[in-house]
Amino acid sequence: MTTEDQTLYEVSRKNSSGVDQGIVVIGIHTILGELLLEKLEKNPSVTSYHAVDLHAPGRAYSKKFKKLHFIKLDLIDPGADARLAKKLEEIGASLVVHTALKNNPSLNWVQAHELEVIGTLNIVSACKAAQVKKLVFCSTTAVYGASPKNPNYIDETHPLAAHPEAHFIRDKVEAEKQIAQVRKEAPEISLSVLRFALILGPKSKNYFTELFRRPIVPTLLGYDPLMQFVHEKDAGNALETAVMKNHPGIFNITGHGVIPLSYALREAGKFSLPVASFLAYPLVQVLWNLQLVSVPGKLLDYFRYLWVTDGEKAKREMNFVPTYSSKEAFLDFAKSQRLQEFQ
Repeated sequence: MTTEDQTLYEVSRKNSSGVDQGIVVIGIHTILGELLLEKLEKNPSVTSYHAVDLHAPGRAYSKKFKKLHFIKLDLIDPGADARLAKKLEEIGASLVVHTALKNNPSLNWVQAHELEVIGTLNIVSACKAAQVKKLVFCSTTAVYGASPKNPNYIDETHPLAAHPEAHFIRDKVEAEKQIAQVRKEAPEISLSVLRFALILGPKSKNYFTELFRRPIVPTLLGYDPLMQFVHEKDAGNALETAVMKNHPGIFNITGHGVIPLSYALREAGKFSLPVASFLAYPLVQVLWNLQLVSVPGKLLDYFRYLWVTDGEKAKREMNFVPTYSSKEAFLDFAKSQRLQEFQ
């Protein structure tokens, strides 16, 4: 953080009024982190909050998020759990929101593993040590895995993917297992786990949106999987509800309905390049290694098999009703993409 940026934060702290609710957001440079910060800024009952990240916010964040108090911390550094616990105690943290999981696969899978698995372990340890009252963890419906054996609609009782080949999914499954220890070892902490479907909207950047930014999209010959999305506005609303109210448990967060991949391609004006499965997996993996595609070959099962989830529990217990269907979320993303290409 530059001296000027630090000054902006100090000014915002001095101008803050009221009592700090003890809200700590970990991972502000993700779509969910930013969506939550926007919600907290607009919420009149929240006078200030803290954010933890390795990378300091720039001037744009400083001006946009005036209630924010920034804490720079590398979650995978030795002793990060103790340092985070000390910070949580110092600020009187009562609620921690973990939004730091990666949106996109990374070539540096070792670093990604450390961030998501070791980083999550450190967060859990710090929350227990600091006696935090509530923990909200942002996950993904991809942890169920994509399989021809999946039911038509997967609910929250479905087991997580047993042995995912893709590092991107494996890390998220392991991170969830770390979070699950909270229920056993610290039942006094109210734990909410939100498993989001693919998040789409004008701001969204993930492996799916990156794939659709290209004119030609490789597909698997003979397969037209059903895709499920949640609009970024609905994702933000669901996360705000979990943060501001008490809804312990695991919840699938998704829009209504599904759309076939072929429909998405037509509506986005993209050309499909069907490739036989036995060729697609090794070919896409090579292209991924060269960073010519946004999806590694080992993630292609998610463009082949079913992984559609049931969102009824969130509706029933959290009163979460999405305003966008999966179709509407995709069309809004496609519209914003066309406008960006036109500009």
